[in-house]
Amino acid sequence: MGRVLALPACSDPSPSAPRTLGAGLLLVVLIVAFESMAVGTVLPRVAGDLHGLSLYGWASSAFLLSSLFGAVVSGVVADRRSLATSASVSLLIFAAGLMVAGGATSMLLFVLGRLVQGLGAGGLGALPFAVITARYPEHARARMLAAVSSAWLIPALVGPLIASLIADAWSWRAVFWGLVPVLALASPLCVLPLRSGPREAASGGRGGLELLGPALGLALSAGAVVEGLRRPDLLAALLLALGGGGVALTSRRLFPPGLWRFAPGLPAALALRGLAAFALLGANAFLPLALHDLRGLSLTQAGWLLSVGGATWTLGSWVQAQLERRSGAASRPVRIRVGMAGIVLGLLVTALGTLGHTPLWSVYAGWFVACLSMGVGYNSNSLFALGALAPEEAGRLSGQLANIEVLMVAVAAGVGGALIARVEPLGTAFALAFGVTLLGAVLTALPALRLTPKSG
Repeated sequence: MGRVLALPACSDPSPSAPRTLGAGLLLVVLIVAFESMAVGTVLPRVAGDLHGLSLYGWASSAFLLSSLFGAVVSGVVADRRSLATSASVSLLIFAAGLMVAGGATSMLLFVLGRLVQGLGAGGLGALPFAVITARYPEHARARMLAAVSSAWLIPALVGPLIASLIADAWSWRAVFWGLVPVLALASPLCVLPLRSGPREAASGGRGGLELLGPALGLALSAGAVVEGLRRPDLLAALLLALGGGGVALTSRRLFPPGLWRFAPGLPAALALRGLAAFALLGANAFLPLALHDLRGLSLTQAGWLLSVGGATWTLGSWVQAQLERRSGAASRPVRIRVGMAGIVLGLLVTALGTLGHTPLWSVYAGWFVACLSMGVGYNSNSLFALGALAPEEAGRLSGQLANIEVLMVAVAAGVGGALIARVEPLGTAFALAFGVTLLGAVLTALPALRLTPKSG
């Protein structure tokens, strides 16, 4: 996850950060990544045990939207207090969310736990970039960034499978509670070196305070849209109108002009990222439930599918890197368009298999194609976006890339959850949910056509 404000000002970084800091930082990233990758696998069992299918979409949307705001808050705390304080607060909030979610006796309490988790996870997701900038010398930063990226790889590959095995052997509650003692062991390794190391220079300005309002407004507005989609009463129309207006208004402060009309260059690249995330990650939010309810797969079998997705996304990223090395920046728009077309094809095959129109193996084949294409197109699009700005603006761009992804995935999860809650039979609900995500994938063609080598 990225952040939406600049990194805190800092004094000259230490010649060599303590090894315990690197170990603690990577352990924290591993824990957050595992939780993020694992929850989707066990959500069908959570919804069944707590009789909360109507709030299924909120279990993902609440986490995502609160993480957006949590990233901004953690940046403000780091800027005005210290990195150690920011890390400590985020760790405590994340642990509290794990405890609430694991002990939930109703789906509403579970969603509340997910919301609290998101506040902490947003801060922890932004932490590595701030720590690496403030505490590591220039020559060591690339190595640490690579290590952080690798720390996300392992949970993406095995997190869903491990979570399903834990849920089958014990309980889905163990997936949440089991992370708390691990977090308690990792936290001192991360926080203590930050407390004992050189203090960051205090920012003389307002830091990220000016972004707190827009970030909170965006999260609340998107939440109103999600709830409006879910509700069957007259209040739904009011929530949709207020939420949609709020998203449009707050987006002006957090994203470049022309985002929603796919203006050439950076706005089109951000819009494409949002639509691609809406399509693939939105489908990922309800895919395990659909496979469980429609095709009779166990959580472990569904976990295998999500692990396949993590592996093939990584493979696609590697393929993209090789193509970038051989063909250069001029080929990025073509790679992006091919990647988006692959997502459409892969999602269509996945949907047909999940709904029972084609053999079950086609679900795995379709998901392989979709995630491989995502790795190629998504990363090529990120490089295109980076090339559209000056190097000193990369920090702001990372926040914009993260926030458009969070916003669109939260809305997609909300749409899917609303259809599952309101449409019967479930087969029809899942067909409509796939249709919505497929529409998002098809719409990526519009911003993709506004990406040209000249803009990159």
